[in-house]
Amino acid sequence: MKKRLALAALTVAMSLGMVGCSSGGGSEQGKLHGEADYEVYSSIEDLTTASTAAYKVKIGNEIGTECDDGGDAVGDGGEPTAGPEDSDPEDASPSPSVSPPPAGIEGGESEYADCLPMVFYKATILYEIYVGPTTLGTDPVDETEIIIGNVDTSKVNLEGASPLIPGSYVVIYGKQLSAAEHPGIQSIAEDVWTPVGGDQGLFDTDAESGTVTARSSEIQTLQNGASLQKAVPSGKFTTDIGSLKEVAESVTE
Repeated sequence: MKKRLALAALTVAMSLGMVGCSSGGGSEQGKLHGEADYEVYSSIEDLTTASTAAYKVKIGNEIGTECDDGGDAVGDGGEPTAGPEDSDPEDASPSPSVSPPPAGIEGGESEYADCLPMVFYKATILYEIYVGPTTLGTDPVDETEIIIGNVDTSKVNLEGASPLIPGSYVVIYGKQLSAAEHPGIQSIAEDVWTPVGGDQGLFDTDAESGTVTARSSEIQTLQNGASLQKAVPSGKFTTDIGSLKEVAESVTE
């Protein structure tokens, strides 16, 4: 059966293991930790071209959690699942046109051993920075609200992923996934938006200021070939929404 995690569709390969008992207890005791093999984006230009759209949003209430097990991706453009009567016992080699299923999560006896914990939020769109070509199969973007899916960091520590906080303001460079593209998520029938490259697609901001600060240290400059942007004391790339908009306009020209 062909399976695909919603975040695996954004080029994520995961290998997670349980935290040892020597961690000292507390909320981290027994929590899954792991690494994600995200595509790296060093510039806003590259991040923009990899996104369906970019918005400044206000994170609303949590609307649900689910462990994405990849589901059956029939209907997402892949080959239909073959029944036993359709199989050829002499053809033991996989078709090169069919992608292998994503790597599972190694969690021992954990309930998350074969899936990725995710959490979903309603987010109010406050400002449009970039909108790319409409993805086949997705719905037209609601002008006021989207659903954002993110790694549930209360259940797993994944390198390059940090939590979204209700009431906070962020800029998201996101991928819009239709229901057919997130078959492992059964509780959300609508399109789901996931940040491109994990934290690379998230920038912290506030209600009034135009300043945005990258969550990921991978982001270093606005455009390819440009001088490195001055970072804030935290070492994270900082810029403003006006500059993000200028990059978006240069990409669409």
